Amino acid sequence: MKKWMNVLCVLILALTLLDLVSNFCFSGREVSISVDPKSVSFETALILLFVMLAALAAIALSFIYFIRFILNVNHNEVFTPKNISLLRKYGVCALVCGVCVIILSVTLGIEPGVAVGDSLDALGEGFFALLMGEVFGIGQELKEARKGA
Repeated sequence: MKKWMNVLCVLILALTLLDLVSNFCFSGREVSISVDPKSVSFETALILLFVMLAALAAIALSFIYFIRFILNVNHNEVFTPKNISLLRKYGVCALVCGVCVIILSVTLGIEPGVAVGDSLDALGEGFFALLMGEVFGIGQELKEARKGA
């Protein structure tokens, strides 16, 4: 069981990285963002920089939380408060990443069809991770109730 879980998790990480690389390098779609530096105020540029840094931090943290979650599962720590917290943090990071993509696409004037798919993927992934965190929370409560009985 544990071996299959490892294979599936490595596959998920590999597919996620492949999706990121293919979106940026091999997508075949040409996205040009033309922002006139004179038309953007300093405050707007500062906000955009903050949003981009928040998106990068959310992506990095989501990978860290996911890997830590998988390592805990490998050590037979499945329905624990630590794992529930990691799943919830992962979900919040994915939601933050999706919202950042939406903000950047609206602010920079990127074509809606280009960024909507990526942001909806991230938002869906975030909501799914939060849902799984709640399911794991219920599993932990059932596990504790079973021990008490």
